[in-house]
Amino acid sequence: MTLLVCGLIVFFATHLLPTRPAWRLLLQAKLGPKRYRGLFSLVSMLGFVLIIVGMGRAPVVSVWETPAWGNMATSLLLAAAIYSLVASFLTSRLSMLTAHPMLWGVTIWAAGHLISNGDAASMLLFGSFVLYSLFDMASANRRGAIPKGRQSLLKDEAKVLLVTALVFIGLLLAHPYIAGVPVGSF
Repeated sequence: MTLLVCGLIVFFATHLLPTRPAWRLLLQAKLGPKRYRGLFSLVSMLGFVLIIVGMGRAPVVSVWETPAWGNMATSLLLAAAIYSLVASFLTSRLSMLTAHPMLWGVTIWAAGHLISNGDAASMLLFGSFVLYSLFDMASANRRGAIPKGRQSLLKDEAKVLLVTALVFIGLLLAHPYIAGVPVGSF
């Protein structure tokens, strides 16, 4: 579990840097914008790799049993999370409601996985993502983040829904290969 904890620390320490604009600007001034982005990406990727390896090696310490409805709830929440993520890149009405569609997607994804994964390592992993996303949204709001969306057309929403459906189906099929765990039965 040490690798998982180290990975989470590296990943979130890197991602919390933008919440401290003075520190970010200082690093950008010392390194230059391109080197800063490169270093940010490299350290983030290192943290991500440590998270993946650490999660794979973490012992299974059961904390609670998944409720009978847990897998279905997780799947429904995953669909909502994917919609939020897709909406953060494409024109959608969701971006008129929130300045943080991507962070809401991460929050929903992680919260959904907390429902269906009752082991200590999963609680640490997904709980960390929920807390980080909520903190980052609050921090961005304090710095003046506002929704930037514009009114979308029906065809824009249809595109978001189509991409969401394709990604959702792809993730359901690929989940055993990505996470090493088959998606539970519905």
